[in-house]
Amino acid sequence: MVNIAVVVPSWHYWVNPIKLQPLWELYYATLLREHDLDVNVDVVDLRGRQKHGQVDLPERDLYLYWVMKSADAPEVYKIVKDTKRKYPGSIHIAGGNHVDRMTEECAGIFDTSIVGSGEELLLQALVDFRAHRLQSVYKSIRTFHFASYSFPQRDFLPDSSIVNYGHFAQHGAIPGTSGYFSRGCSFKCNFCVYNNPGKFELRRPDQITAELRYLKQRYGVRGVNLRDEVCIPVNRKEAIAQLEAIAAENIVWRGQTIPIGSEDIIMLARQSGCLELAVGLESVESDNVLKLSNKPSASVDSNRRFIELLKKHGIQVKVCLVFGLPGETNRVVEKTIQFLEEVKPDYVAVSGLDPVPGSVFHKNPRLFGIKSIDGDLSRHAHLMFRFGDEEDIGLPFEYEPETPWGPSLSREEIAENIRKVQRYLREHGMTY
Repeated sequence: MVNIAVVVPSWHYWVNPIKLQPLWELYYATLLREHDLDVNVDVVDLRGRQKHGQVDLPERDLYLYWVMKSADAPEVYKIVKDTKRKYPGSIHIAGGNHVDRMTEECAGIFDTSIVGSGEELLLQALVDFRAHRLQSVYKSIRTFHFASYSFPQRDFLPDSSIVNYGHFAQHGAIPGTSGYFSRGCSFKCNFCVYNNPGKFELRRPDQITAELRYLKQRYGVRGVNLRDEVCIPVNRKEAIAQLEAIAAENIVWRGQTIPIGSEDIIMLARQSGCLELAVGLESVESDNVLKLSNKPSASVDSNRRFIELLKKHGIQVKVCLVFGLPGETNRVVEKTIQFLEEVKPDYVAVSGLDPVPGSVFHKNPRLFGIKSIDGDLSRHAHLMFRFGDEEDIGLPFEYEPETPWGPSLSREEIAENIRKVQRYLREHGMTY
């Protein structure tokens, strides 16, 4: 019997890390348990349990970390170091976006790094561990499709860590949880690292049905917060199939999407139980900002029309904005407030730009006039630090005064613009 702990770090960048569920950790724990009867798998959840100092993990043969955000890396690195000191024979395996993007660095921390789609690579690593031939890096040119594997079982954690009322607090007392019906993304926004794999891999409708029924029957869930990069498939046939599967289960849901979609698909989304969509506009100052960020449908006017379409069909709108993008000027606050007063979204989230490791902005900083990027990985949480004045505003970088796209704003000017808009949003009841 091989004893394996899947470790969830503290998620220090979230105000309330318990609200969300560690779906990837649960997913890989499920995979290991289903594919190997001779393993004992548990999930060690550090959220809410510690912020600083040494972490005492229970003794296991293998420890698995799925490091999605670079901001988790310093904490995970320290956990590995402390655990190896306590249990010298322990083996530590890691995968996820951070490992994909910074494989060389991770090779010096973990015994084994999983690069790319991790399912079959992780199972092979387990075979090799038993045979005493574990490799330092497992990487495959093949993509192991998301629909080839089971949805994450949630029984590794207590019920209170799976279902809560926070996901739909703005819509009433709805017991909710989160889920993924797809992974990857076909778009290539310059600030993002979650287009890995570089195409959408969707669950089949029957898998969506099975997961929703499991969540309803086992946990009493009535609402699901979809955390897919784009929650409504861009392919029309796939969108209809997914929305019909959701509609049949009589739940409500919300998620994030891009400002692309036909009216009949939006109508079907509402009929399927969609209460709210978070729309990644990123900027409403100018089309030039959107172009420099390589946003799909890069037009402020088309974004405005999409919001109007959602509101027409009774879907509440959360506009997601990023301040500090290349091309931004000192008129960004004025133009943002003007846009919001015109379209009247229900909610707005404002982030500070993070040129996160692995993104185009991080790989080619000079091309975008970026002078320096903070080397402290704990500060790279991908558009976080946006929930209140007591938090760090983020912005782990600064521009040259003059850039290829024109004069820039200083870090403090960008931070103050974020504060101004956040104050406006609170005063107008547009945050949650």
